[in-house]
Amino acid sequence: MDWKYRLNNLFNENSKEYLVQYLIQNPKEIENLLMVMDEEERPAWRAAWVLDHLNQNAPDLLKPYLATICSRLKNTTYNGVRRSLLKILISTPTEINEDGELLDLCFQWVVSPAIPIAIRAHSMQFISDLLPAYPELKNEFQVSLQSVINDESKGVRGKARKILSSL
Repeated sequence: MDWKYRLNNLFNENSKEYLVQYLIQNPKEIENLLMVMDEEERPAWRAAWVLDHLNQNAPDLLKPYLATICSRLKNTTYNGVRRSLLKILISTPTEINEDGELLDLCFQWVVSPAIPIAIRAHSMQFISDLLPAYPELKNEFQVSLQSVINDESKGVRGKARKILSSL
């Protein structure tokens, strides 16, 4: 499949449901779709968005690609890709996500007002999910969350308060 063409015309000719069903029937195409994320921003975030929806429908199909997804997340500069890939990783078992580099990035994203709200909120959830495996990070995470409580964004404040109350 010409993924770049399909993704650039996602809302004209194809629906995400069609592409998700195609991937379910042709799981080897997932690797090709992942390669699109190395290209320009629009097809990259759309590829990640389709993968997020694939994960919601058939999460087992992405298990062999979780290391690649993690690598793509760490290396992308596209916020749309970050948002969708974080959602995928949040839904996977914690032991798969034990990546110190990604954990460090998530800490940076949580406290950075330049990062979009959804990425910051997903980063908070990602870190929170890893705390049972890394209890030594709890104090640092609490400090990070307390630093964003006065954030302009209601979404960031709300997520931070919710997680703080559960710690």
